[in-house]
Amino acid sequence: MKQRLKTLVKNNVSPQAYKTLTEIVDAATSTWRLATRPFNGQRSRQDLFHSLIKKFAPIAIVETGTYLATTTEFMAKTGLPIFSVESDPRNYGLARARLWWHRNVHLQRGDSRAALRTLFDGPLRGARDHNLLIYLDAHWKEDLPLAEELEIIFSGFPNAVVMVDDFHVPFDSGYGYDDYGAGRSLTADYIEPIVAAHGLRVFYPSTPSAHETGARRGCVILAKKNHTGTVLTSLPLLQEAQPPSGSEK
Repeated sequence: MKQRLKTLVKNNVSPQAYKTLTEIVDAATSTWRLATRPFNGQRSRQDLFHSLIKKFAPIAIVETGTYLATTTEFMAKTGLPIFSVESDPRNYGLARARLWWHRNVHLQRGDSRAALRTLFDGPLRGARDHNLLIYLDAHWKEDLPLAEELEIIFSGFPNAVVMVDDFHVPFDSGYGYDDYGAGRSLTADYIEPIVAAHGLRVFYPSTPSAHETGARRGCVILAKKNHTGTVLTSLPLLQEAQPPSGSEK
């Protein structure tokens, strides 16, 4: 069917138009395939997720930016309570349809910052002294809630481990990241005030981008400089960032 459609189009447009249309369709198909695989189709990132679950045994997982719920469904297989929020009405509807039979997934629609506050004052209010794994992927278009999300999380949950998707990996340019203009790039500089204010340790994937699969998007892992942050140093899939010159590690 696909080949017959291509032939029909090819016979009715100019060679240049056909080439352009083919490139657009191929690019869209590639993007869709990656979007429908957990953690951007990145095998090493999936392994990192599993290693975090095994090492920290969190009591729940929180996700901002459900999108099509591919990663949400992957995380739900742990059997842990999953709390996920999506702001886009269309994506929320698609995610809800996909996740309806996962009884351990609690899906909300709305702003990620408001949802985190509601969760921490409600269902997770008793989890302050327990381990939580939090996956932040709500940054998109004009809205960049990351700094506020991190402030909300680390102000109330000292044992949280946070993974941020689409983040710049300073020692590996092969990993992609989100850049929304001056002061709005997902880089170490952007999170430095939060890191300093809450005494966070910063970790990046140790797997070289050339050895990663899928979309090869960067990420950063954050935890406080307590037992939680110390434990992260034992994970071979992580590499700790070097502290700024003159600061304490």
